[in-house]
Amino acid sequence: MLLSLILPVYNMEEYLAKCLDSILRQGLQENEYEVILVNDGSTDESRSICEQYASLHKNFRLINQQNAGVAAARNTGIDAATGKFVGFVDPDDYLLDNGLNIAFRKYAERDDIDLIHFYSSYDFWEIKPVIDELEYIGTTHNLLATHKGGLPSFCWIYIYRKDFLDKHNIRFKPYRVGEDQLFISTVFIANARYLSCKADIYRYVVREASASTTRQKEHARQCVSDYLNAYHDIMAAVREFGVDKDPDVLQACINSVNSKKTFGYTRMLTANYSYKAFRDVRRWSRKIGFYPILSASNSAKARIINCLENATLRSFALYKLASCLFNHIITPYVMPRLRVSPKR
Repeated sequence: MLLSLILPVYNMEEYLAKCLDSILRQGLQENEYEVILVNDGSTDESRSICEQYASLHKNFRLINQQNAGVAAARNTGIDAATGKFVGFVDPDDYLLDNGLNIAFRKYAERDDIDLIHFYSSYDFWEIKPVIDELEYIGTTHNLLATHKGGLPSFCWIYIYRKDFLDKHNIRFKPYRVGEDQLFISTVFIANARYLSCKADIYRYVVREASASTTRQKEHARQCVSDYLNAYHDIMAAVREFGVDKDPDVLQACINSVNSKKTFGYTRMLTANYSYKAFRDVRRWSRKIGFYPILSASNSAKARIINCLENATLRSFALYKLASCLFNHIITPYVMPRLRVSPKR
């Protein structure tokens, strides 16, 4: 078995059939891949849909478990996988026809690759012809140091050699957000043998109720906790795998995590903390190195934004002012326009 595709399924009845049908059109032979459907305690018709596909296709497997979150569901899939490689597809997304035949199949027999990368686009973007072209081959450390690339954020645009994950004990941690960034960052930090092709085959569907777009206060507070813990774990992995002994790779990792702190910062604003909670979050942020936030660019605009961010995390009064502006002006009026503008 060459490939195990893992789908964590929770209440996805509206999207699931489209996703599974797209997997069936990947140009792979039935005996070359398996689809592991991990039903994470769905309360809608998702389980019935999974059962239907598992009954029709012998390479589809259904695992039912009590709701434990996407990280636990993916880990269940990894542990159950029999493929040489594993990949992840979120059940509200889908793949372009014949995509894996182009982006994966031609490289699947190689023994010098731990990680295969391809590209993704938003569902509402124009579909362009899939480019069958090798872009890069080397190690992830070389990619970080030589090409000045950063640590990635999304786990589903890669296919992983299962032996590599097992050897380094790489699994998802039970965070609501940041778990995929932590997972793929750890793979990069562990210095995987890496291949990238230009094939843009994954279509990402933006849902208003997804973890990345939800802006409720309690959800935001959990996101901040998970995000800061994931940030801490990434920096711990840097030390565990000896990256701190390679200045170029280390600097690339530091620059990368600094450039992504906006997500955690905006969730802090949404959280609208009390004074005590604000102090606790700031103390933890300082301890793990998240605060003070470092500028990701030398431009004047970036430096001004950076100063404002740190000022609002230094002063509770400024934090409350920024939180009010963010929650009552930016979130309801500015952000919807930013989401709609790319569609136009």
